[in-house]
Parts: sequence; C-alpha cells; structure tokens
Amino acid sequence: MAFTSSPQERTGAEGTGWVFQVPPGWPAPPAGWQPPPGWQPDPSWPPAPPGWEFWRPAPSGETVGVPGSEIHVTLEGQPYDFQPGQLARIGRATDNDVVVSYPAVSRKHAQLSWAQDGWLFENVGQAPTFLDGQPVTRVAVSQVTELTLGSAHGPLLRLEPAPAPSPQAPGPQPPGPPVPGPPAAGRGAPWPPAPPAPDPPAAGRGAPWPPASPAPGPRAPWPPASPAPHPAGPRPGLGPAAESAGDELVAAFRILIPIRSWLTNPGWRQGLRLLVIAYALLPLVFIAVFASSGNLTTPGWAYSLYTAPLWAIGFWLLIRPGPIRKLEIQVGIGIIIWTVVWMNVVTININDHLGKPGQALSFPAAIGVGLNEEITKALPVLVAGLILLKFRSVKLDPKMWMFLGTIAGLTFGVFEAALYTSQEILIINHAQVASEAVTAVLSFAERVFVDGFQHAVWAGISAFFIGMGINYPRRRVPLVLLGVSIPAALHALNDWSAGAFNSYWVWIVIQAFSLFLFLGYTMSATSIERQVRQAPMFRGESLIMEAFSEPKDADT
Repeated sequence: MAFTSSPQERTGAEGTGWVFQVPPGWPAPPAGWQPPPGWQPDPSWPPAPPGWEFWRPAPSGETVGVPGSEIHVTLEGQPYDFQPGQLARIGRATDNDVVVSYPAVSRKHAQLSWAQDGWLFENVGQAPTFLDGQPVTRVAVSQVTELTLGSAHGPLLRLEPAPAPSPQAPGPQPPGPPVPGPPAAGRGAPWPPAPPAPDPPAAGRGAPWPPASPAPGPRAPWPPASPAPHPAGPRPGLGPAAESAGDELVAAFRILIPIRSWLTNPGWRQGLRLLVIAYALLPLVFIAVFASSGNLTTPGWAYSLYTAPLWAIGFWLLIRPGPIRKLEIQVGIGIIIWTVVWMNVVTININDHLGKPGQALSFPAAIGVGLNEEITKALPVLVAGLILLKFRSVKLDPKMWMFLGTIAGLTFGVFEAALYTSQEILIINHAQVASEAVTAVLSFAERVFVDGFQHAVWAGISAFFIGMGINYPRRRVPLVLLGVSIPAALHALNDWSAGAFNSYWVWIVIQAFSLFLFLGYTMSATSIERQVRQAPMFRGESLIMEAFSEPKDADT
C-alpha cells in the first residue's frame, strides 16, 4: 500500500495493473508492505469517504502472453482453448482441432505449437496465411494476433495468449482493506503518526504495518472490502438470501447471453456473417420500400439483383479464377455497363423483329435469338480482352475470362427477368383457375432465381473460348467462333423447345447438358490450356502458362 505519488502496483488475474489509493488521513505505509491475513485498519484512523475506490487501473501497454500461459483461439465466433504442450491442428479436415469450412483453406493448413518462448503458428499446407495483408509461414504469438486463412478475404483466426496470472490477486481488481467504522468514543484526532519504514525483513517474514500479524509465511490476499458505491451491508428492503439470488441471476444472464462479448467479437467483420445479415433482412426491406410501387417490373428487379451476387459467389468457387484485383474489378464493371447498354440499344430491337412476345419461336427465329443474345454477352468480354492486350500487354487466365463471362450472363439475366416477371404478375392477377396462377407463380420464381444463372452458364462457356483465343492469336478467330456457337445453339434449342414441345422435360434435358459442359470446363480449364499450348496446330504461347505452373490442390 502506498500513496499515489509512489504507487505500488499489483496485477490481476487478467493481466491488468492496479494502484492502491490511500484514503485521506491514513498514514503512509512502508515500502513493499502488504496487509497480512485478518489485518484491520486502526480504528483511530478516519473512515474512507463513501464510495472510495481503493484501487485504480495503472497505466500500462498491451497485455502480452507469458511462458506457461494457455492460448485462446477464435475462428468465426467459435472459441477454443489450448494449454502449453498441446499441438493445435488447423484445417478443413474434420480430424483437426480447429476445423475451417472455407474451401480455399488446406485440409492440413497450419498448426499451433508450444515452444520455449511461447506459442508458435506455422503454415504447413499449400494454401497461404496472411498477417496484415502479407503472406506468412511462421508467426511467434506473443500478443493478440489476427491471421487470415486461405486467401486475403478468408476466415479470420484470432490468437490470444492468456496474460500473466498474479499469485496475489484473485480477480481483475484487488479488494481494498475493510472500511473502519466511526472512531471509538474518546478517540479521534490527531491520528497516530506513520510508523517509520523498517529495515528489510528477515527471510520468510513479512513487514507489518501496523504490527498485526507476526506469523511468518507467504502473504495472503488483501482483506475483503466493499469498494462498491452503495454503503456496506444488505440493500434496503432485501434480505441476504434475496440479494444473493439476484446476484446469481445477473451472473447467469451474463454467462448465457453474453451480449457485450458478442458486440466486441471480431467475427462480425467476416464477409459470410455480413452476407447472412443482408440476405435475411433484404426481403423485408423490399416489402417496406416497394409496397406502394406501381411498376410491375420492380419485384423482378429486386429479387433478380438479390439472387445474382449469390450466383456470382458460387461461380467464383467453382471456377477458381484467382484473386479479384483492381484490374479485374474495373473490367467487370465495364462488362456490366456494356451489356446493359447493348441490350437496350441493339438486342431488344433485333429480338422484336425475330418474334413477338408471348408467341412460340420458329426454329430459324430461335437460332437468331440465340446468336443475338450470346453475342451480346460475349462481345464485351472479347473487346475487354483485346483492349488489355493492345494497350497494356496484359493476358488474363482463361478461367478469369470465364468468370467475367458469367458476370455478363448474370447482368443479362437480371435485366431480362425484370422484363418478363411483369408479364407473370399480370397472368397471376387475371388467372381464371388455380393451376394457371400456380404456373405463373412458378414461372416468376424461375425467372428471378434461375434466369440469370442460365445465361451465366452459356456466357461462361463462350468466355472461356474467348480467353483462349486472346492468348493464342493464331487460332483466335476459330476459337472465338466456336465459343459463341456452342452456347448459341444450346440457347436456340432452349427457346425453341419451349413452344415446340408440350413438355418441360425437353427443356430440362437441354439445361442439364448445358450444365454438364459448363461444369466440365470449370474442372479441366487449366489442363485444356496446357494441351492447347503444347499442340503444334495452335503454335501460340500463353503468358499465363509460362509464368505459372498448374497450382497444386489446396487439399495437399
């Protein structure tokens, strides 16, 4: 115990430093003195002022872990604790101690081990780990550390070594000495002078102040005190049993519903949780905002835009085109703008001349519609690739062009769904029988949830061939023509079968075959390009394949 001008600090169980504050009128204690068990202040000393804070936090830097401490690990809000000597394995495999569901993380991604100087994080898989945006392989964990697994946008792994425990402090804030009652009758000021600082005590003996406990041995925790702002004793109107039950209820509430802990959890910054919040609330927001709208295309726009980002995430996971950087974002925005403008200026006008809305298409008209719409989606991809090649000498991987092609397809599908869903709403409104209304509702759902996906599948196939043509100029024209022709033929069959057959199963078969082609290219795009590069007929070199070998699977 000491004056604040010469503070004596203690460290609580959570590593927080505290400084004892001597109440006014109390004498100064000798240096290094701590109260022995059962010590009571002299009753002649004045009582501490009401609400006196015997301890205040000491200024300190960041709490760091110490040898012999456990480590707290948090991944996507899930806590884990490991003791010194344990080996914590991290990865996608289910036999790891910390299981990560993110697909870009290796099956055996990393391990957390105890070393002589503390905890050590080691990246042992093929997929990277990032610290402050930079890839790392080994990190000494001496303080709170946040790592990103798999990619720069992967899940956040928080490592928090436990702070140094204090053998003299049972909790985060040490209690002060008991507050004495009023001075006894006949006793009062002047207060007794402070005893002189004694010589260093003999080994094993404490320094008494005042002499109250001559017994040697280790010092016990500070005697209990009541630093709470309310007066000591039971609360007015409550017995001890009621007060104890209320305290237990509050403690149980804090344990079972840790709102404060949730609010400070870094897992809120992860994209998946933010996405869940947005997609859970957006339908209700649509109702609140658009309920009074008189435009029948509004529901189509709202729910098509609601669905498109989810399909884009799915395509990125299927194609694995690599990191999305500033250049790819700029190209993607340009493709979206081109597609929307071209649809309004060219595509819709050509389709109006090929067939009337609501009427079945002849096979030649369906071929024309298929070519018209697939060229609309393929043209911005081809133009973007040629511009990058001409003015920046940049060649992107065909898988990246395939992904950007799906963005063009989703854009086309969102715009088309907004136009067609208004017709479905009218059919629902004027339905004469229940089956007619049911069919219109299902058609509305298919438009807003699947129309963009269908167009993205065809556009992704054509964009893959366009990317190959950009990388191999000798066969550029044949590759581009083949890439546009395949999805255009599938598109034409899809539109023609809707009116030519009185069955949806032909339509389903065409869609299934389109998916078969698309998913096949997502799996073998890299090996196809390697074979093209090695075949003499193409006689072209891909800058991408020269710079990078085929990436190893993250599962190794």
